[in-house]
Amino acid sequence: MLRVVLDTVLPSYHVREYHETTVDASPEAALAAALAQPAARDPVVAALFWLRRIPGGNLPLREFFPRLEIRPAISTATAFIGLGELLGVEIAFGIWAVPLTSGHGTRLATETRVHAADSAARRRFYLYWLVVGPFSALIRRRWLAAARRAAESAR
Repeated sequence: MLRVVLDTVLPSYHVREYHETTVDASPEAALAAALAQPAARDPVVAALFWLRRIPGGNLPLREFFPRLEIRPAISTATAFIGLGELLGVEIAFGIWAVPLTSGHGTRLATETRVHAADSAARRRFYLYWLVVGPFSALIRRRWLAAARRAAESAR
């Protein structure tokens, strides 16, 4: 569902990162829990933010993305997509929740897409991503795990 929306927002990309988890809660509760979590809730993410000098780690994700100049493009009860531009690359970040086909539980997923405006920007971003990419993946997996725990404990 959201991939289709991401395809309309940023159909061509040079980097894509996708992660998901299963949550024993409704899609609305799962996404609400994800967006309410502080961006740097746990010490690992907080340390990574500190090293990169990323401000606003105490803010909920819903408020954190605009601080990074990723503006909300779509925001519903089950989906959030933010768009931003930085150093010649366009960034689309999405987090969404959909019911599992079994009818019990929710798939909570996040996807980031990056499109470089030209070959020079693409090379710069690839070098940057070589270093930052694994940490970005770790942060997103930790965000999903924290959202899962929060949504399931609220039941």
